Amino acid sequence: MESDLGVRLDSGDLVALARETRRLLDEAGFPQVRIFVSGGLDEHDLRRFVAEGAPIDAAGVGTRMGVSADAPYLDSAFKLVQLGDHPVLKLSTGKATLPGPKQVWRRLPIEEDVLATRHEPGPEGFEPLLEPVMRGGVRAQPPGTIAAARARLDRDLDALPPPARDLNAPVPPVVRLSDRLAALSDTVAGEVRQRIREQLGES
Repeated sequence: MESDLGVRLDSGDLVALARETRRLLDEAGFPQVRIFVSGGLDEHDLRRFVAEGAPIDAAGVGTRMGVSADAPYLDSAFKLVQLGDHPVLKLSTGKATLPGPKQVWRRLPIEEDVLATRHEPGPEGFEPLLEPVMRGGVRAQPPGTIAAARARLDRDLDALPPPARDLNAPVPPVVRLSDRLAALSDTVAGEVRQRIREQLGES
């Protein structure tokens, strides 16, 4: 029987406290009261709760979702990939980019993702990951539901290969360049190098 009543535990040995709380509630005739835990939790805590069979009904994860504990900021930069109708790239060592707008294609279960040019057709059986969210300041997709988001997350997690789901040493799936994107990159890089050679020859 579900209940709107619950208790929250947010410090100490949460596994031991949950077991003691469950015992006290059951003995008092309140088996329907649920136990909620929080307090700086992350995915490793959740795995431990499940592995130890803790009688925990729900957990709140907040702090560790706001920032990453091992890198508490996101260092990002926008890179120009097209100027007008002309694709461009950067060749600097350690900062090289791929030219032109992109699309990412995925097939479930995930063996590899394909990074392609935006408008080329995807491989057979693959679906695009990038979808427009806003167009001209107007929402491009109807608002989703929490149930739909949960179902999508469950589907995507189940589709990940086991090495990618390892919490301690995850190995991401391979990302392969489409033939068209690889050819475009070679062409644009060749044009850039040629211009550099011409400029050096004029100096």
